[in-house]
Amino acid sequence: MKFTRTLKPLKGQFELAPYLCVVFVLLFFMLFGGYLVLPVGTRLELPAGGTRIGTWTGDPFLVVAVDAGEQCYFENQIVPDLGVLKARLSARAGAPKGPRKLYLQADRSVRYERLQELAGLAREAGLSEIVLGGSGSGSNGSPTPTTP
Repeated sequence: MKFTRTLKPLKGQFELAPYLCVVFVLLFFMLFGGYLVLPVGTRLELPAGGTRIGTWTGDPFLVVAVDAGEQCYFENQIVPDLGVLKARLSARAGAPKGPRKLYLQADRSVRYERLQELAGLAREAGLSEIVLGGSGSGSNGSPTPTTP
């Protein structure tokens, strides 16, 4: 059976405008789609500043490490309880000319609540500054100073 074809789609003049409209709408959603829905969270305003100052100033510090299982380590020993950790930190910080900084080395998977617990514990122990350490460390295990 033969059907006659009467439809000639490209017989007239080619119109570019409808195609460009579709392309621009798709391009808009691809480029700005991530900004159309705002993420849930807390707004944090950082102070206006000039140059970035490194976190390590040469002052003595105490180091507490937290692994992926949220087990704490202080002075290369496992600390079984936060009460024991607080007592050890208080003893070291309470010494004359004792360190006033805590360098906290935490695994990437440690919960934020756990870091807040450790920060509160350090404040109660008498430490005045808490530095959340990065992945870099020096050859002797001390934190690598950050450069501006």
